[in-house]
Amino acid sequence: MDLTVEQQKILSGGEGPVLAKCLQTLVTYGRAFNAARLVPIKSAHLTGSFRISSFNGYYQLLEKIADAGLKVKVPTTLNPHPGFDFALQNRLVFKGQKHHETLMDRIGVTPNYSCVCYFDANVPDFGDTLGWAESSAIIYANSVIGARSNRNSVMVDICLALTGVAPEFGFLLQENRGGDLLIHLDIETMDAPALGYLLGKVCVERTPVIDSTYKFSAIELKNMGAAMASSGGVSLFHIVGQTPEAPTLEAAFQAQEPREILTITQNDINEVRASHRVQKESKAVAFGCPQMTLEEANHVAEYFVGKKVKKATLFHLMPDAYDRFAQSYLGIEVKKAGVKIYNHCPLAGMSLRIGIGKQQVLTNSAKLYYYLDGTKYGDLDDLLKICGVVDR
Repeated sequence: MDLTVEQQKILSGGEGPVLAKCLQTLVTYGRAFNAARLVPIKSAHLTGSFRISSFNGYYQLLEKIADAGLKVKVPTTLNPHPGFDFALQNRLVFKGQKHHETLMDRIGVTPNYSCVCYFDANVPDFGDTLGWAESSAIIYANSVIGARSNRNSVMVDICLALTGVAPEFGFLLQENRGGDLLIHLDIETMDAPALGYLLGKVCVERTPVIDSTYKFSAIELKNMGAAMASSGGVSLFHIVGQTPEAPTLEAAFQAQEPREILTITQNDINEVRASHRVQKESKAVAFGCPQMTLEEANHVAEYFVGKKVKKATLFHLMPDAYDRFAQSYLGIEVKKAGVKIYNHCPLAGMSLRIGIGKQQVLTNSAKLYYYLDGTKYGDLDDLLKICGVVDR
């Protein structure tokens, strides 16, 4: 790998053994993918926001980093809280969380605690090279913004943040950003999370190009991308005429022919949803994975004004949105309706099934549906009907 003089100095221990180990990790990572060099990044985003009692290696590394006095070299944000105050079981599993957050503060990480960093604390520009982890954030940055990040893992992400460089391979290179599959839509009623879930299943790690006249909102793109990156390993998608690297079909495929052409139908979308009978068996209804924005929460909250929920109902918001929503008219009305609002990660918070045993959860998040055992999927209308604020 072609390293600069400064990088060679760091690698040889010129700035201490801990930073040398971080850079060596990135060199090894890059060599595995035939990267020719390390390139500067504009920002980093970390997934390691939980301190789980049984995972020690990562936390020992963070202790060494903080004790060495190292600081992140680029603006660096962090994934959500795990919901450690949710109940006794969570406090036991995440008992080291407060100390973990202190370590993050010591190394200079921005305490945004959100997987939706691209909407507030860490907003990249088109063409920016990033060192991000968190698959839902990476796919949004790559696809909707046109920034460039590979799908980096925990521990690699902290090395990216501390060194300010990333190995140049994969989606950092223009030649790897073209589409693989052409996707046609035969859908009357759009359900973006369900579409993302289906695309993740069929694309796996390939890059889909959606050719459709439907205009997706930013919220739909957030939730669709998160689903794609969960049910599959998709890190980049294009929508012809809507996303920045796909002004035309030809541009989306970089003047190449698609390797495969698929059509997603309304029947395909409908099959993702649980049956009405199964939905009725749900003991809780969960919104927000990725976390809800203020706009998203306000939209859903309108349905709860003057109503009372019939099922345990949970909103999960990004912290910045949570603070504003909780004090707003709609936030107050939602709480009056019996909704619980949180600013933590629903996946981590509900993995222990606090307060609802091993009962079924109904969600309109295809990401949560994919990852959380016992979860069933429904669209927004399904959730509103099951929690009792809209009549069937």
